[in-house]
Amino acid sequence: MKICVILFALVCGCFAATTVELLASDPNMSTLVSLVTQAGLVDAINSGTFTIFAPNNAAFAALPTSTIHALSNDVHALSNILKYHVVQGNVKSAAASNELQLTTLNGQKIRFNIYSHNNVVTIQGSKILHFDRTASNGVIHVLESVMMPPEGDIVDIVAKTSDFSTLLSLVQQAGIASALKGDALTVFAPTNAAFSRLPSHITNRLAHDKALLTEILEYHVVPHTEYSVGLYNREHLRTLDRNHDILSVHTDSTGVRINTNAHVTKANIGTTNGVIHIIDHVLVPARYLLTLIIGK
Repeated sequence: MKICVILFALVCGCFAATTVELLASDPNMSTLVSLVTQAGLVDAINSGTFTIFAPNNAAFAALPTSTIHALSNDVHALSNILKYHVVQGNVKSAAASNELQLTTLNGQKIRFNIYSHNNVVTIQGSKILHFDRTASNGVIHVLESVMMPPEGDIVDIVAKTSDFSTLLSLVQQAGIASALKGDALTVFAPTNAAFSRLPSHITNRLAHDKALLTEILEYHVVPHTEYSVGLYNREHLRTLDRNHDILSVHTDSTGVRINTNAHVTKANIGTTNGVIHIIDHVLVPARYLLTLIIGK
């Protein structure tokens, strides 16, 4: 009934449209409007000035059915995710800058990234499709995907993921966990299977050479945030290691590769301080390849 009243008011021009009313007038936003109504957030959003990062229907349709079902049966979780898409005040596109963070209504932060090579702007890795739809009490930016609140920083996520147990152990051995808690980082994270592919003499060398181990691990870290939409073919990324060695990005119909043979098997795992991309091979700077191959 409330949505019908809103639509009638928009048609007859009885009042200026609020953010929720503007969303309700757009058929591509019907899922978001339905969920906001279900979570009981309509009055709260209409009562202040807010910026809404609004996933369209296609964004919600791309979520696993199990996720939608779980949210439909857990109003608290649904409200938390929806609040993660709302920021107090008017934040228009002109205010966006690379790595700028905004605090959302659920208390967590979301991060802008601006990729100049393809003129794409993302918020927490989600591409912004349309900017600055102005309402009487705020502004709407339309997203192509739903943002999920991260469950911790990079170290937290690595520690929670069983397939990163080898990586976690080596990070602790090298003593670089604190470095991975810095802000605006991209980690290409090898799985346990990736480490198991290393020849035994290389594994033994890394176990007894902390400096080399540190260099290898930091070679997997880029000191800025690179979500998948920002990666492009033949891109060169300088890394966090002492020599700031370069990673080469390759994209084709099969997906994304880093250097020669490390395939990104899962991209865009959001964290509070950056993003993780899972890879299936360990990366080694070219300067160390011969040394490790001959075992000296």
